[in-house]
Amino acid sequence: MYPLRNTLYCIIGLICTLSMTACSSDDHGNGKADMPKYRHTVIVYMSAQNSLGYSQAALLDSAEIASGASRMRSTHDNLILYLDDDKLPRIYRFYKGGDGKGYIQKVKQYSTDLNSSNPSTLRDVLADVKAQYPSRSYGLVMWSHGTGWLPDIISPSGSQSRLSRSYKPMGFGVDVGTGGNWAEDLDAQGHLGQQMEIDDMTQAISESGVRPAYIFFDACLMQCVEVAYSLRNVTDYIVASPATTSGYGAFYYDQIPNGLFCYPYGDDSIKTMVDTYYYNSVDDDRLKDYYGKQGCVMSAIKTSRLDQLATATASALALAKTYTGVNQRDTTWYPEVSDVQPYCDFLHTSYPDMYDIACGMKALLPEADYWQWRTALDQCVVYSRMSDSYYLYSYNGEVYTQACDRANACGVSMFFPRKIYSLYSYYGDLNELIKDTPWYRAVWP
Repeated sequence: MYPLRNTLYCIIGLICTLSMTACSSDDHGNGKADMPKYRHTVIVYMSAQNSLGYSQAALLDSAEIASGASRMRSTHDNLILYLDDDKLPRIYRFYKGGDGKGYIQKVKQYSTDLNSSNPSTLRDVLADVKAQYPSRSYGLVMWSHGTGWLPDIISPSGSQSRLSRSYKPMGFGVDVGTGGNWAEDLDAQGHLGQQMEIDDMTQAISESGVRPAYIFFDACLMQCVEVAYSLRNVTDYIVASPATTSGYGAFYYDQIPNGLFCYPYGDDSIKTMVDTYYYNSVDDDRLKDYYGKQGCVMSAIKTSRLDQLATATASALALAKTYTGVNQRDTTWYPEVSDVQPYCDFLHTSYPDMYDIACGMKALLPEADYWQWRTALDQCVVYSRMSDSYYLYSYNGEVYTQACDRANACGVSMFFPRKIYSLYSYYGDLNELIKDTPWYRAVWP
């Protein structure tokens, strides 16, 4: 998410927060010893010790969470907020009492600072929530900055450049740590704050014992197939945007009752998260001053279909490669995708162009081959919503948008190699970096 500075709505949200009642009781069990005590628990993992915290986006969204939680429909549900900003990390619980009122409970105050980009922190938070609030199902919201599959610029210790080959793909969150400059996302040594590797995120979720029904990324650029493929065995659905999202984030006052708690979870209920996010950011008159011309691209991936998509994509790319006359595996292949819809602009961001996977494959394949492959994609990407245009980048104070190819795009990005990616990037040779992702190893010929 991009930082946002707006205090007016924070004040409104805090007023809503005060309408909830502070309480330390815990009396919402179902009374059956052999059953989970709760129906559904949503965990919001808010990594805000960065510019999003500095710009008050975290304050704004936490206030929305408080007011939105008062709209929860069941007394057997919980919303757990882990919040790490410029203060010591803490955990809050929001729930509805039998009297119909919303309640807020501070359930944990950490005595020392935590690195929220350390996967062990995520693992321990999830495990603690499961122990305290055993539930039939869980949802996980990952809230922070996001860079998709991209590697971090420096090593976690700050001692080694990511231009070397000792990195792993990184992608979620920025934690500047104690003494860091959270306004600029810099740690105490002046380096970009640490991020969390996607594969380590996967391992942390697995080790926690929590299998969320969905992971909702309230962060930029996270709906790329490379990220989804890494997470495919630890969740059932991934809801995210392949594009840059507003620092305003999701509007939790609506998203909580209309999306995050649409239990039980299947294709149809997961779609409500996408629809709610889209409506709030594009069509909701209440919020037009906040989202402005940001636009919206949002989609939902069904992870059980990702292996099938990988198989189909590997076959399709191999076929497309033969059409170009490049048949050897050790020969670099740069498919022609210059006219394909991007979600980033390499020349202005140093990120790869994050091309829409559907538009990219359509550009490479004959019609019959494309539609055969598209069947596997449509079974995996179960839903998407796209505005006519969306934010692409800013330059010299001007905002540039990208028209959306709504007839062909699917709202999920994929990396396609380009010669220019090997010439210059803050991250190093992107054509080499991508090779460390499981998706690349599974599909590229």
